[in-house]
Amino acid sequence: MPQDLLPRIFQADIHRFYTRVLLPALDNLPLHSGVKTSGLAASMAEFLEHAQMHTSNMLAFEARRSFALTLDGLFERQLRIWARVHVSEDRRAGIATVEINKLVRGVGLRHGLDLETGQVRVTIEELHLLGNAVRHGDGGSLTKLRDRAPHLWRYADNTVAAKSEEHAILSEGIQLSDNDFMRYMRAVTRFWGLVDREPGAMVDMPD
Repeated sequence: MPQDLLPRIFQADIHRFYTRVLLPALDNLPLHSGVKTSGLAASMAEFLEHAQMHTSNMLAFEARRSFALTLDGLFERQLRIWARVHVSEDRRAGIATVEINKLVRGVGLRHGLDLETGQVRVTIEELHLLGNAVRHGDGGSLTKLRDRAPHLWRYADNTVAAKSEEHAILSEGIQLSDNDFMRYMRAVTRFWGLVDREPGAMVDMPD
């Protein structure tokens, strides 16, 4: 039946989006290490160099946060489409109101999916919290994300971290690495690979 092919279509769509859109964009927005954001510069040339690298990093982090929001939205849209065709007609409208992480867990239980191997479930939950934090700023999702994924914040010192919390701008300090993106992409494509029960299914897509 046509709906049986949806998982493979969704998996391929996410993989193409990652390889053709996200990866080229990430390559054009490299992250610079060793950037000085405080203290005295040895010269004006050094000051300007580090100022430019800092500005480039801020743009790169903003882009990565935006891409995470897009990936989260793409997966959520796919999941709701697929879930609707696997429930009775009288329950379809209700799919739109189910919280996404609850929907992921429910689908996993109903269809016997192993979402623990490879940390598929927890990584998708992290991605959704991240998407909400990027979309709404500081709030409940960001608080949960801070507890579950502290590695997404890499403050230079505790003073900067405290000021960010004081001014409710912790969401601006989220610093996604390319490895984080790889984890998210692997989790959502593996999810669809597990759902795919048709011949020739591929659980894990090539990087």
